[in-house]
Amino acid sequence: MRSLTDALVALRSALKLAEDVRSVGASLKSVSRELRDHERRLTRLEAKWETAIEIASIRASSTRHFQNRD
Repeated sequence: MRSLTDALVALRSALKLAEDVRSVGASLKSVSRELRDHERRLTRLEAKWETAIEIASIRASSTRHFQNRD
């Protein structure tokens, strides 16, 4: 009888563990989705930043060019 009780306790523990694993998997999936969203936003910001630097550089060189002509 004791071995049957131990088996049921072990089975319950295994079922609980499986549910915990599913729960953690769902949480991880959500965090992973958020991380991808943040990465996309950072990539867009980096592209905008690089474009702004290029535009500023072009404007600065054209301003110097016009100032040297005078």
